[in-house]
Amino acid sequence: MPLAVYVLGLGIFALVTSELQVAGMMPEMARGLEVSVPDIGYLISLYALAMAVGGPILTAALLKLPKRTALMVLFRGVRRG
Repeated sequence: MPLAVYVLGLGIFALVTSELQVAGMMPEMARGLEVSVPDIGYLISLYALAMAVGGPILTAALLKLPKRTALMVLFRGVRRG
């Protein structure tokens, strides 16, 4: 397989892993912020809501770009964020 496929796979793995990181860190975050674990759970719900609303909007916004350009925009945005 071309090197680009491996790089893309690694990038997707990193993005998904970072998205799920909050769930694994909930007890530590609750202790550090001095709130309950269910209160930290709202972070996961808020993130899911943002993805449900923002995902389709972002998809529609990137439809007119070439696929390679859209992918680079997404990866560049993640790196800066």
